[in-house]
Amino acid sequence: MAHRDRSSRRRAAEAPSAPSEFHLMVTGQIRSGDFDGADNLYCRYSLVFGHDWTVCHGPDSGLSQIARRGGGVDPALVWNFPIDATFKSTNPFGWPRIAISVYGVDGLGRDVIKGYGSVVIPTCPGKYERVVHMYAPVSSSLAQQLLAWIGGTPPEFFDSSFTAQGTGRDVTRVRACGTVRVTLNVLPRGLAAFGYDYGEGAGAGAGSERLASLAGAFASTDKDARAEKTVYGSTLRSETSY
Repeated sequence: MAHRDRSSRRRAAEAPSAPSEFHLMVTGQIRSGDFDGADNLYCRYSLVFGHDWTVCHGPDSGLSQIARRGGGVDPALVWNFPIDATFKSTNPFGWPRIAISVYGVDGLGRDVIKGYGSVVIPTCPGKYERVVHMYAPVSSSLAQQLLAWIGGTPPEFFDSSFTAQGTGRDVTRVRACGTVRVTLNVLPRGLAAFGYDYGEGAGAGAGSERLASLAGAFASTDKDARAEKTVYGSTLRSETSY
């Protein structure tokens, strides 16, 4: 009897335990930006996520070098600034987003905001290319616009991660000012144990729909237009984010 009890306890100890968390690995780069001929710009990014998420590897923010336009016909400024982070969480709500802000340097050496934007990290594994439409806040009156133009201090957000949140943005006046291209390589791990899958198309399960809805609920004011194409035998997904 004692031998059977020890054997049962040993089997219980050796049995795999249910995972208590899942992981999301993201690599990529902020490739380039186009701001209507503006020059000498640099970008800053920060990772924005819910309370149940933790960055267990890599930086959660970064600052690029100052880029200048090339002499060719392409007006883009190339940064090729790397992004490398690994998250862990127990709840997909608050799925991570990347908040991007672009700054320039005026004639007096002051940092001037050129645009804000954000993009959600995809929920399915693969390689993705994103075009982020940037925008900048606008003064609420003509007098404030005149003072901002004279002083060289255009309005800006107190917190650049504000663009990755859905609250309080409905009363913000903004103007479109350019685009930023981002490339992301995404690898989730362990989501199946929590009832979510990565299916797409006709074979997609309800788990993938719940996952996408929870990822979008964190900042529900964004609009997405997705297109897919195959490059060198692998799927490269292009999406425009606002």
